Amino acid sequence: MASESNGDVLLHPLMLWSGWVIGPGAWALHLMGSYLLVSRACETGSMWLLHGTTLVTLLLGLAGAAVAWRQWGRAGRRWPGSGDGEAGRIRFMAVMGLLISALSGLLIVAEGIPNFFLGPCL
Repeated sequence: MASESNGDVLLHPLMLWSGWVIGPGAWALHLMGSYLLVSRACETGSMWLLHGTTLVTLLLGLAGAAVAWRQWGRAGRRWPGSGDGEAGRIRFMAVMGLLISALSGLLIVAEGIPNFFLGPCL
């Protein structure tokens, strides 16, 4: 089922939810992946596995932000306000998806920074 906003531009509800789900999912994947791979990095002495996990999940989180940004653009790229009806709800979903994915990206970066300064065997 598709929602309509701005005339002929169709916004699918799953696309609106993607910004809410992809970013936090990428952050959770980074957290769990790094936790599982740190023993392997300690055994091999190579940090590339942890850096690669950070890079891949960061790109995934940014993809969620990009989808939310695109949906916000399709909805008119105005800040959601009260009294906007369905268009306001669509803008709210898009803007919050963008913010949630951006925050998730920052969390991934914050978790990845110590890998550049600390060894995996600490």
